[in-house]
Amino acid sequence: MEVTRDLILDDYYKLRITSKKLNSGRYQVKFFATIKSKQLYGYVLVEAEETLRSVIQRIRTRLNELDQTADYHHLHLFQIGQHSQPANVMIFQ
Repeated sequence: MEVTRDLILDDYYKLRITSKKLNSGRYQVKFFATIKSKQLYGYVLVEAEETLRSVIQRIRTRLNELDQTADYHHLHLFQIGQHSQPANVMIFQ
């Protein structure tokens, strides 16, 4: 999974991603998006064998969760007590 330059997806979130290979062999994917007229950026930690399509889907799923809830600053609290696989997604405003 290597993106050599910026990849811009002109969709609802106006998603733009870049990647950086880490010493561990994983990739750090940085993305920029727009939700509710707010500019957000974030990072996703992905394995080398993961496809670009699955990474984009994971980012869009997380952005969709943020877009659907009014109180997205406390989204992590809704998952307390649930056993789920961590998404390794960090989003900042």
